[in-house]
Amino acid sequence: MGEPSSRRNQTLGILNGMLVNVGNAFVDPFTVLPVFITTFGGSTVLVGFVSAAFFAGWFLPQVFVARLDQSRKRVLPIYTAAAAFRFVGFAGAGASVFLIDPSQRSLILFCVSAGLSMNALAAGVAAVPFLEITSKTVPVNKRGAFFAGRRVIGGVLGIVAGLVIAAVLGGDPGAMWAQSGVYRQVKSMVDAVGWSGHAFPHDYGILILLGAVISTGGVVAYMFVSEPDAKHVARPAPFRSYLAEGFRLLKRVPDYRTFLWMRVCYQLSSMAFPFYATYAYTRLGFSEASVGVFVSIWVGAGVLSNAIWGRLLDRRGNRIVFVTTAAISVVAPAAMLVLASRIGSASTLVGAGIFSLVASTFLLNGFVRSGRFIANQTYLLESAPPHRRPLYVGFMNSLSFPFMLSPILGGLVVAAFGYSALFAIGAAAAVGNIVASARLAEPRHRVPAPGEESVPV
Repeated sequence: MGEPSSRRNQTLGILNGMLVNVGNAFVDPFTVLPVFITTFGGSTVLVGFVSAAFFAGWFLPQVFVARLDQSRKRVLPIYTAAAAFRFVGFAGAGASVFLIDPSQRSLILFCVSAGLSMNALAAGVAAVPFLEITSKTVPVNKRGAFFAGRRVIGGVLGIVAGLVIAAVLGGDPGAMWAQSGVYRQVKSMVDAVGWSGHAFPHDYGILILLGAVISTGGVVAYMFVSEPDAKHVARPAPFRSYLAEGFRLLKRVPDYRTFLWMRVCYQLSSMAFPFYATYAYTRLGFSEASVGVFVSIWVGAGVLSNAIWGRLLDRRGNRIVFVTTAAISVVAPAAMLVLASRIGSASTLVGAGIFSLVASTFLLNGFVRSGRFIANQTYLLESAPPHRRPLYVGFMNSLSFPFMLSPILGGLVVAAFGYSALFAIGAAAAVGNIVASARLAEPRHRVPAPGEESVPV
């Protein structure tokens, strides 16, 4: 592929990531959705289910799509077909809030959950084609910067999105934020266009529709990339043999197996993520507007860290990013565990110290998820032989699906044992994540085992 075409594809890829990340910020599954469900009277188990569906749905279909991808010279048509379902699911979730009587709470929650789940499943279908096109058009030593650029630019706008969320939901976002000139300008704009002052749940419906429109713009942008033909095309094997080949990889390739265990530990530690916001809202007396502040901090952490992770990954590889983010991931659940043990079951006073502590957990988790996202993508692309890349990516992501349901387990833990137990489990799993990450070999430096194919980088 020529240099101008390659640059155009990278630009469209970054635009895609920028808009999709901003759009998703308006329905953030770790802040906005949990508080929306809690305000609607939903249980902690439902909070966990919706948060899990937002991500787990992305992983589930990939092993099926990967089997199709391996047999096609071009996979952009698969991405394009998924785009329609992404829009219908996302926009349908927002429209249901306005079209259904607010007294029908269960029906609204069902429609919102179903719509966002459809969007997530369709995004999962599109993920394998997107990564395959990326692997054919972005050089290996520029992928860290590519994935970081997608999130950095989107993150800058995501910070503003968080302020928009705070203004739409209303209330006091915190003294420091409420008095800032930027927030006052954003609030004035939101008031001028008529997005503020709406009663619950229509205020959340506005957020969902905003997310749908912006995210769809990013999805459509990537439909205009120039995809070269694949050099390795295989006939689609029976699905049973395809799965058997994936399990053989787990048995024969130690790093592939270690990578899976690392992701399992990370998912168990991150099952507490959706409940930081609900704990602050229900037990610490935080306002709904503070959710927007958390989104800004969460996304802003990605802005600050993506440039660091991308450069570190390009220069020193994936393993150091995995180990560093694993070490950081211990701090947030440990801090929340200490806070929960000292405050007790309820509090109605939000002091500056407590606000700063809770806000810091979103800052740290933003750093961790940003680094993990970049390294997870590039590690599989670098460690997989070109003709087996869809299998490596799709099988691993679909195999991770059950563990993406960990927020449901988190909701059950909160319901049965309380928040302290959840934070303790999250901290313990984070320690396991450190151990697994440290055992992972760097694909750029290791020597292939006997019978294992090397990967050119």
